Amino acid sequence: MTPQLKPVPRTSLSDGIVDQIAELIARGGLKPGARIPSEKELCRQFHVGRTSVREALRSLAALGVVESHAGDGTFVAENAGAGLERSLRFAVLLDAREVEDLVEARVALETQLAGLAARRRSDGDLVEMREAIAGMRAGREDGEAYLKSDLRFHLAIGRAAGNTILLKMLETTRGYLQTWIRETLASSKRRAGMSITEHGRILAAVAAGDAEGAAEAMRMHLVSSSGALKRRMGAAGRG
Repeated sequence: MTPQLKPVPRTSLSDGIVDQIAELIARGGLKPGARIPSEKELCRQFHVGRTSVREALRSLAALGVVESHAGDGTFVAENAGAGLERSLRFAVLLDAREVEDLVEARVALETQLAGLAARRRSDGDLVEMREAIAGMRAGREDGEAYLKSDLRFHLAIGRAAGNTILLKMLETTRGYLQTWIRETLASSKRRAGMSITEHGRILAAVAAGDAEGAAEAMRMHLVSSSGALKRRMGAAGRG
């Protein structure tokens, strides 16, 4: 059974359809390989015409989120997650205000997490952070490996903080974090080395139990990387 879809506002029909289907996929309501309901069924559930449904499916297909099999219908792509991440990346690239909101939200969230992590971290948490930084060093020439290790460090900070609500907020924004890291890396060849140094300062403060120092080290890291992000987004916007 397909999760119940809701009628979409008349102002942006295809966008509303794209958003709901993408959200279902992101939440696991529609898994890779699952068959998308027929155009007729989508029209019925969304209360829209076939043109809007087809436009939405074309948009999702262009992003690599769904794929059509002749004679069989439309299915969630096996790598739909990568397609959703790309769509998120494009949304951020195209909206300068989104970048400002992302910077503000991330600084507020992760400085708090770093301070809590310094007070509550375990020896196992410190091992995880050190291994993540080691992975960043080893992956400097491999963008995806570096991205994975960088994200691992920030999630380790979140877990060490010991606040399940804040951790869930951080995990919810994983797509934004990956977009942030990828775009700041693309901004400068020096950025990876600078980021590793900044992560080392955060780790040192967390290991020392210095809550204020950890929060400040995280804030300085995010301010530094947000400057690279804004420059990168500005250049993309002018391209």
